Amino acid sequence: MFDKDMQIHGKYATYWKALTQLPGNAVETSSNFKIFENYIHVYMTAPIIGLLNGRKAYLDPSDESRDTAGMLAEVQIKNASKLKYIYRLILLTDDSEGLSNEEKINRAFRDGGNEETIKKGMEFYTAYFLGGLEVLYETFVQNCVTDDDFMMKMFEFVREFKDEQSVDELSVDIETLLRR
Repeated sequence: MFDKDMQIHGKYATYWKALTQLPGNAVETSSNFKIFENYIHVYMTAPIIGLLNGRKAYLDPSDESRDTAGMLAEVQIKNASKLKYIYRLILLTDDSEGLSNEEKINRAFRDGGNEETIKKGMEFYTAYFLGGLEVLYETFVQNCVTDDDFMMKMFEFVREFKDEQSVDELSVDIETLLRR
């Protein structure tokens, strides 16, 4: 988990690039606003945005676009503890399969050695990552033309996030669940 090179093709690669500052040796062809410094920050943030917005997406094998984006295993390994934390949050929070809280905990923490469980968990992570890319792209690339547009969208996005997400109002007490 999070220890292999990864690469995506098509529109999601375009979205990923559009949200991220390209490395110094790359030629920047777009004039949109970049809200992330590098790919790993998007890879850690987008799944959370996808989850919070109930947005999953899947790669389309028929997408003929030649655009590609990806990360080396080294970058993921360096950030593995953060990525695993986000991965577990997604597995604990996702309700799409109707699992009980105990089943979610087992899936997130106790079934870590089971390759099939990890594969399925990574499919969830990737689906929310791609869904989050859509949300971020729509918000900060498609809907931002001027500096003022970008500033207003950023302000609205952060304000809505703050208003919608109150840690004090969690429906599940994670500490109680972990003591079981």
